[in-house]
Amino acid sequence: MSISRKLLTAPCENGDGFTAAEVETAMRSPPHNWEPRKQYKSLQICELSPGQQYVTSRGRVVNLYDQQKPSNVPYGCCRVLVRDDTGILLVRLWYARYSYELHLGQLVTVFTTNISNGESTGDGAFSTHDATCVTTLHPERNSNCCFKIEASDDGTLFKRPFDYNGGEQLTGLMTLKSYVEGGHEVADSRVLVCIKSIGGRKTVTTKKGNELDLLNVGIFDDTSDATLSLCGGLTASATPWKTSRTILLLSNPGFRGDKRPVLCINWGSVVDVDPDMKDAEWLRGFAHRMTMKEAVNFSFPEGGMARWTAHTLEFR
Repeated sequence: MSISRKLLTAPCENGDGFTAAEVETAMRSPPHNWEPRKQYKSLQICELSPGQQYVTSRGRVVNLYDQQKPSNVPYGCCRVLVRDDTGILLVRLWYARYSYELHLGQLVTVFTTNISNGESTGDGAFSTHDATCVTTLHPERNSNCCFKIEASDDGTLFKRPFDYNGGEQLTGLMTLKSYVEGGHEVADSRVLVCIKSIGGRKTVTTKKGNELDLLNVGIFDDTSDATLSLCGGLTASATPWKTSRTILLLSNPGFRGDKRPVLCINWGSVVDVDPDMKDAEWLRGFAHRMTMKEAVNFSFPEGGMARWTAHTLEFR
């Protein structure tokens, strides 16, 4: 049998579309060690314009959604909203073998070669009405693209909300009680809350047969308390949060109020972690005072039973 006939009759195995050289390069140079080979123009998000260009922008993660994929598909897509002080960039981050450990509030830098307009994609997977522009990254196939998670972060960059000038109250901001009692029906609603408790992560099976992580976080302000439900890739965001310390500014959150009020993060939501604003500082101080009040240890009553005989009393 000729060689050509053997090639025609040999069984064909479906690959993943990656060459051996691409796999080796991706495994040898993970994103955190990536260095640009081209000259990139550093721009604010509002300065990005559609077209093919080498540009880079820095911001914080304010929403993310790891798109569910069938087990037989070798790649996945995580859609990340990144904001700076001027706008919001939607990043469609494709990956195959590298898993990005993303969470809300992370400082990231995006290196890309393409920018497109921020209209809705129409696929229903992610609402982009708040995004100024969109970029698609596939770092494992295109070495000129990178989604870099910054290891050094002093917590000061891109912390102030868009329309906050340091004095007046934010547009749409309301108390948690007002939000629960009907404010969630108002467009562009906002609520400022503090972390009260962080529950355990659990895994559930969806109607489509996919496994999904869930995590409930207790939240409160000076008027009420509720539950913030995190699912999928958002559950990892709660790991660095601290009770009675971490403040969240939730813009356009989802709401369920069957028995106990439950807030959730939808595609159009924006979450600012520890925003730089006076109301956040006041709420953090309020949470601290409540913690100290609950932790008061009353002194043993003087003139009552003798302290040295207390351990001999019988229990009833």
